[in-house]
Amino acid sequence: MVEDWEEYRKINRALEKFLDEMDAERGVKKAIRYAIKSGGKRTRPIILMLSAKLCGGSDEDVINAALAVELIHTASLIHDDIIDRGRFRRNSECLHVKYDESLAMLVGDYLISKSVELVSEYDEEVIKRFSRAGMLMAEGEILDIRSRDDPEFSEEDYYRCIWKKTASLFSVCSWAGCRIVSSIEEWMEKMHQFGRDLGMAYQLVDDMLEFMKAYGDKSSEFESITLPIIYSRYYGVEQGIKKVLKRIMHHVQRAKNHLTIFPDGEVRDKLLRIVDFMTLDLIRDYLDGKGTGNKLDLLVTEII
Repeated sequence: MVEDWEEYRKINRALEKFLDEMDAERGVKKAIRYAIKSGGKRTRPIILMLSAKLCGGSDEDVINAALAVELIHTASLIHDDIIDRGRFRRNSECLHVKYDESLAMLVGDYLISKSVELVSEYDEEVIKRFSRAGMLMAEGEILDIRSRDDPEFSEEDYYRCIWKKTASLFSVCSWAGCRIVSSIEEWMEKMHQFGRDLGMAYQLVDDMLEFMKAYGDKSSEFESITLPIIYSRYYGVEQGIKKVLKRIMHHVQRAKNHLTIFPDGEVRDKLLRIVDFMTLDLIRDYLDGKGTGNKLDLLVTEII
């Protein structure tokens, strides 16, 4: 879906320009190119660009911020794969497997530093929010690691973890797109909340599908404690999945509701479509392409 959008083409052109003009050692450039080319749908920078346009700006106003977001996200995946001892992501070898762990760690550091340089052209509040998101992501990863050895890791701990690890970057994307082009506080707050709820819903979906053994293209050694695991312990697998789906639908609807103060139009429609694309569509794709027809799959089909 998003591959057909103008915003997707623009962020990919910005990434190509960054790679072509990058002043770095040849081995570093090769590894960075591999990491970026293994990337996903560029949804985070697209959200940032759409947020800017929704609030009266243009892609050109925020392209460096959008690029910075994608570099931060890529760095976080590199570091996560090292921590998890992952082997594959999106059907490609993880960077530390393709090259080596030390190089991968330093490439992640390089991308984070470059993202700081890119956002330095914006005002102090934008720089602070980006920096804060980076710190929250690190804290969230620490909570995620802690969950593996903590028998008392709770639902509250889980929500704090996914807010920091995942939703914080979504919220800074949608907030920054608005903040860079507008001074309307209500708009900024709505976009911050939009990103937060979308990020929470997305991580819940990801964890539910992983629990249901959906991701054959992602392999890692360790298993974090997620909400489906917590709920299945207390309520059984079927009731646990029902409750997770209820939480997903709650955050999906909240994310969409945050956009109601903005006028109808193509930009708002795209943001609404991204909500479904990153949540309910992922579940439907699993059921259509990878579902086994077992009782659990049928249960999910009935609910969504």
